[in-house]
Amino acid sequence: MSQDTKTGVMIGIKQQFGNLSSAAGALLLVGAFVFPYLPGTGQYQVFLLGQILAFAIAALAYNVLLGYTGLLSFGHAAFFGGSAYAVGLVMQYYGVSELLLLIPLGVLVAGTIAAVIGFISVRHTEVYYALLMLALAHLIYILTVKLYTVTGGTDGVAIMTPTVGGVNYLTAWGYEGYLMGILYYVILIGFVVTMVLLWTFMHSPFGLTLKTIRDDPDRARAIGIPVRRYRWYASIMSGLFTGLGGAMYAFLNGHVTPGTVLHWSRSGELAFMTVLGGTGWFFGPITGAGAFILIRSQAQQLTEYWHFVMGFVLFLVIVFEPEGISGIGARIRRRIRRWRGGGGER
Repeated sequence: MSQDTKTGVMIGIKQQFGNLSSAAGALLLVGAFVFPYLPGTGQYQVFLLGQILAFAIAALAYNVLLGYTGLLSFGHAAFFGGSAYAVGLVMQYYGVSELLLLIPLGVLVAGTIAAVIGFISVRHTEVYYALLMLALAHLIYILTVKLYTVTGGTDGVAIMTPTVGGVNYLTAWGYEGYLMGILYYVILIGFVVTMVLLWTFMHSPFGLTLKTIRDDPDRARAIGIPVRRYRWYASIMSGLFTGLGGAMYAFLNGHVTPGTVLHWSRSGELAFMTVLGGTGWFFGPITGAGAFILIRSQAQQLTEYWHFVMGFVLFLVIVFEPEGISGIGARIRRRIRRWRGGGGER
């Protein structure tokens, strides 16, 4: 085959499939849709992927503040847990069981909490912002623990199986029709919608404004950008989508407690996922959420000291690869491009 023919073939492949990243992303998305039907896939694997998708939604939302606005938050558990508790309490006290009503309700509650906490916290920056978010979120945690007669205290709230479009899939088809069917696809669609919306927002003038504020708040203020107001908007947006992840988590687990959804360590986990995947990359938090859940799952099976394993992984990432897993992938792509540019001599 001549060199011209080879070049023509390569151009044809590029035109057909676009760049490699887009093709890989499309392949992963198709794989996610058919995952429950793949040979060897059981309820545990679907549950694990559902957890990854729910946390990926929350991690993408977390990166709106950390990666795009430059604000480190230790209060996202308030949004995540606020949404999960809103779902559980409304089911328990008002008997509402329709999933398509409960999810918007959870998102709305998380957005309201984010609007209040964000309004107070954006008056400060850096470590003061992080600690203020932590303090306000911990107040909600303490209130939830102490209001035992309403919230169940540390016992938490059971999340009953919801109906979807008026149909109780658990009664009709058992777990095959619920966890491996309708609920999984609700979470997957929620993930895709979140990804598309946040991608659009972060590549719009709004997202570029947030980046300007992140890079140099003083210069942004000097050119007329209301920095505090945009940080508040970013907090609300981040809270809304974190709430979506919290609602998905509640339905997936069937039970929420203050320790699992409202404790400060939940905020730390979202920060861990985002850093692990790479804060400077839009898709980094998705990679980070997947890696975090899988590493934790394996570590918990191997040792009771799994916290040590997770801490060691975080240490390695921060010391050797601050750009996270996405940074490693970017470096590999750069080396491939240089190798191609050198005619394959290196």
